[in-house]
Amino acid sequence: MEGVGMGGMIGGPYGAGGGLVIGLLTGLFTADAHYAQLNAQIQSEQAKDRELESQIEQEMERQRNLEAQLGKDSGNPVPPKERELPKSDQRPTQTTQKETTVAGKKEPTSLASLGKKESLPASPSSPFKNVEIRDVNGDGVPDLWIYYNPLKPGEIVRQEEDTNGDGRVDTWSYFNDGKLVRRETDTKGNGRPDTVYYYDNDKIAREERDENGTGQVSFRAFYQNGRLAKIEKDSHGDGKIDLWIYYDTTKEGEVVLKEERDLNGDGMVDVWSYYEEGRLVRRDLSAVGLDLLSKQDQVPSSSVEPKKISTPGS
Repeated sequence: MEGVGMGGMIGGPYGAGGGLVIGLLTGLFTADAHYAQLNAQIQSEQAKDRELESQIEQEMERQRNLEAQLGKDSGNPVPPKERELPKSDQRPTQTTQKETTVAGKKEPTSLASLGKKESLPASPSSPFKNVEIRDVNGDGVPDLWIYYNPLKPGEIVRQEEDTNGDGRVDTWSYFNDGKLVRRETDTKGNGRPDTVYYYDNDKIAREERDENGTGQVSFRAFYQNGRLAKIEKDSHGDGKIDLWIYYDTTKEGEVVLKEERDLNGDGMVDVWSYYEEGRLVRRDLSAVGLDLLSKQDQVPSSSVEPKKISTPGS
């Protein structure tokens, strides 16, 4: 329009027509230049996006490798927080370990590092490196995740399991040099471990439980060569161990040899009970123990003669 005005002022109608043509041509050139610049900016932004995506993928890969390396170096990595796990197909389990029972509870038994492999149909592999996913119970839902050492293919560093099929991980196993060293289980379904098993050369060595949900250990069991040797227990739920039971590890089964009790929570034993072939044969009491049991009308029967013994401060 500016060209029309200028052309009209200078050359009349013909000049206005010429100005119109010149204005249109100028507008077209200006628009082309503008769109060319806009396209160049769009292509530049797309290139930046692709570069950023590549950097993000490289960083994720670096973090995965670092996590696996830390797990390998520490031997006893910190248990992972509860999280959503990949819902892809899995492979069946690899092994089973003999169950160990203490005071009516069973130790979880699926161990990928022990026993012989079972020949079961394989499912598609995990999309993550150094991670193997399996469907142990064959219901089509992942329930076992095995993490391998990226520097030593085939060496397990961690294993996570959903043992009850509710879709949540409830068992965490940790390995050192391919051998099981610790196993944590969530028996209450609250998302955090409450029972921990410790192993030595793939044999159970110690068990700890938080039976009261307080975050404190209320039960400990010690093993020798896989056999139960001693139990410590907080029988009152006050956070103090007050019961000790000793077992004969030379015999099959859980044969009690001795039992000790702290009756007043001062950390000192007040009652000693001795057994032979599972039968109580003698009971000794401290002065405090005798006094407490007398007040509670719980003095041992005459069939087992109690013996008062001296203790510091009695």
